Amino acid sequence: MLLVALAVGLTSAQAPLETSVAGEAPIVEPRLPGPGDELQLLGLFQTRITTTSVETTSPYLDGQVIGTLGGTNGTVVAGNRGTFAEQRAVGFGTWAPHVLDGRASLTAAFEIDFVLGDQSYGVGGNTGGGFGADQVNLQTRRLHANFVGGAAGWDLTAVLGLQFLSDTVYDPRTAHPDDLFRTGGGLKIWGSEGAGATVFGRYDGPSGETLRARLGAYTLVEQGVSLDDDISLVVGDAQWVPDAGWRLGGHVWWLRDRSEGQGTVFGTGPYSALSGLQGGPQLAAAGTVGSDLVWLAVDGGYNHRLDRGPLGFSALALANLGRLYVDGAEDPAVRGLLVSGDVRYRYAPGSGSVVRAEALWSSGDADGGDYGGVITGNSYGFVGASWTTHGSVLLLPDPDAINRQVAVAYDVSGGGAGLLALAGGVGFDIQPDRITVSGNVTHARLGTGEALGTELTGRLQWQPLPLCRVGLTGAAVLGSAFPSVPWTASASVNWVLF
Repeated sequence: MLLVALAVGLTSAQAPLETSVAGEAPIVEPRLPGPGDELQLLGLFQTRITTTSVETTSPYLDGQVIGTLGGTNGTVVAGNRGTFAEQRAVGFGTWAPHVLDGRASLTAAFEIDFVLGDQSYGVGGNTGGGFGADQVNLQTRRLHANFVGGAAGWDLTAVLGLQFLSDTVYDPRTAHPDDLFRTGGGLKIWGSEGAGATVFGRYDGPSGETLRARLGAYTLVEQGVSLDDDISLVVGDAQWVPDAGWRLGGHVWWLRDRSEGQGTVFGTGPYSALSGLQGGPQLAAAGTVGSDLVWLAVDGGYNHRLDRGPLGFSALALANLGRLYVDGAEDPAVRGLLVSGDVRYRYAPGSGSVVRAEALWSSGDADGGDYGGVITGNSYGFVGASWTTHGSVLLLPDPDAINRQVAVAYDVSGGGAGLLALAGGVGFDIQPDRITVSGNVTHARLGTGEALGTELTGRLQWQPLPLCRVGLTGAAVLGSAFPSVPWTASASVNWVLF
């Protein structure tokens, strides 16, 4: 599992490709590259030591442990305490040959991660920290070509291949992290790698950026190449910027599933064990054929990056519609709703001196044969969606996790029952942009009214070097249904290099 927040953040640190000046002939004469000019390299190193009451009991999920706390991933909270250390290194490389004058480039990214002491002299991802090492564990995270051009006043970028698939209009290669976390679906519906083609467009008017657009098509699961048994996704997004800082977006995403529930060892779709493992719906039906699903969303806000003043806010309203196809039974309809919003205010110098509040509500499964909840990418792939801005680490998924990401409510569907989540926090920069202390409170309950708990979270973060963050985090979930209190404490180092 790639850390969504930091991985996207480090990809956003890549400089946009240079283009020719309008009206001038492109430079085609080869020239020697300057330092870091033709070949851009970017890396992420993470290490974390964790002590927690969350215990892993499944011998089959020892490399990567994800999903619902207390669910089918074998995690329990029984009063025992465990301590472990993890490490990850991710390398991103973009090669932009000078002969093409910035009009084309190739990007690749690879990852190695493990728990210290886990395995050696074997083969498998998310392992390889055992004595002797020599594990075959290189994981491919990106492999795509990028082409830059323009037409009718639009700046266009085409991305072909294995790429980060988000649910926003922004190009993840050049976006600010808040562009991905606080616009569109905010990675709550789609937020993982996908193979396909995407075209990103930006139109600048007299006063600057006016419109953005995205059109993409991806094959999520390919089985028999001559059979209609695949899962594909088509996305279309547009965003209007009426004034500096303000934005209004519209989104349409269509998923066509004819996989008959196949595609991973846990299956795929809202009937699958994969969906149930990751906190999505696991509907009870046999003979699943597939589905046609559409997500219709509008979002808007002001100053979502907090770079145009101290106040910023964002909001999202989404409808998930469609039909599930089942052999030997009536095909149930899907009618799910989700709304969310957040507001932040910077009250003192430093990027960490922020007070914020956030809320999310999703509808739950209705009585009868139809499904009244939402479906996310967690029903179709491992860590297919990840809500990152809430500030929780146990009640909701921890965006800083390496290979152990479990939460009481792992998916925004609340397991199909619906979810209400409220989060608030305040941070203060003791030394602006160097030392930050923060506290967070998160409460969640299912659409049935059942309380999932309230998490209290505290953090201390220090930045001794540029883009190097050392942190201490502690959290506990009160009022949960577990026999003892779920809690965790960790010390971590996150370092972005380029």
